[in-house]
Amino acid sequence: MSNKAIQNKTVEERKKILTEKAIRFFDTHAVEIDSIRQLLDIKLNQIALAYTLKNNIPRESVRVTTRIKSLNSFIKKLEKSEWQNFNFLTEIANDLIGARVVCWFLNDCYGVFDYIKSSKQFKVHNHSIKDYIKNPKASGYRSIHLLSDISYDRLNSGRNNQLLSSNDIICEIQIRTKIQDVFGDLTHEFHYKDGQDFSKAFKKIEEILANQANRLALEDNSFMILRDIFMEANKNNGSGNEGITLVKP
Repeated sequence: MSNKAIQNKTVEERKKILTEKAIRFFDTHAVEIDSIRQLLDIKLNQIALAYTLKNNIPRESVRVTTRIKSLNSFIKKLEKSEWQNFNFLTEIANDLIGARVVCWFLNDCYGVFDYIKSSKQFKVHNHSIKDYIKNPKASGYRSIHLLSDISYDRLNSGRNNQLLSSNDIICEIQIRTKIQDVFGDLTHEFHYKDGQDFSKAFKKIEEILANQANRLALEDNSFMILRDIFMEANKNNGSGNEGITLVKP
């Protein structure tokens, strides 16, 4: 159904049509979307490995997790878009596939960020970069957010042949410290609980949370001493990356 035909429908009709369309998309493309999620996970873990080896810090000090937005979350975005028609899911949700990079130490958030920007595996949308670490939200929320295209091979089926073609898909990447990660999960619960919006009530305690976040930010800075100790210890133990050949990010 064309965009014009759908826009001429009532809100309830659009809701029904587009909800059914979203369900079909998730069913049809589930395997393909998950394979892209796995690809994103591999690419980011390669960067995490290269970065930790280069900086003589523990491999587990940079952790990568990836996820696919659920059907229910996608439908909520559809509702916020006032039931706008779409040809592919990322037209509504550019965070359909997302990754979170959690670092032990604050400086490594920016180090990993620089590795991602310089990598040929990622095509970062510069306009999408939001540094909530330097410029926290009113609630005290801190993290680096960015959108990036990643390339993947897609199977194009035809009557007589099946060919692979190179495609790009947009993904969201968040980078934060462990302390910021815990705080982010906490404030998310204040905003959204059991599908209800508590943002108005949250504003009453926003100042308290911001003060807590500021204190936690001081702890993040103090942990940098531990990072220096790790680096020095690894150098003394000869556990740098000498003799190890890595694919450049």
